[in-house]
Amino acid sequence: MSTISYAQAETIMQLFTDRIKNKDYEGFLDLFDEDVIFEFPYAPEALTQLLNGKRALKEYLETLDTLLEIRSFTEPLIHVSAESRVFIAQYKGSGTVLADGKPYEQKYISVVEVKNGKIVRFQDYWNPLAL
Repeated sequence: MSTISYAQAETIMQLFTDRIKNKDYEGFLDLFDEDVIFEFPYAPEALTQLLNGKRALKEYLETLDTLLEIRSFTEPLIHVSAESRVFIAQYKGSGTVLADGKPYEQKYISVVEVKNGKIVRFQDYWNPLAL
């Protein structure tokens, strides 16, 4: 089993946040394996809870683009699991909810698994009340 370094995790999260903020969705999708599993464990039943594969993630991004305008992210605090391909990132995002113009302030905890340089699983723990 290969492991992920702190530097690799930090680079992945910097690219992740920069590309989503700048709406570079092609570059964003390049971070993921074709068969990625992207989970939203805290999402209410009315919202997406699971995405299977890069194609589903691409469709989700198109929907997200109609809901939120994300303007910034804090620098992630990274925790790398010992002798593992998994890391945890804690960070905040700020922007606007497009439906009503209210501020979007979100705290995230993401559990990320990487294999061969690509994200194969992403668990996105966020507060649905921020919407």
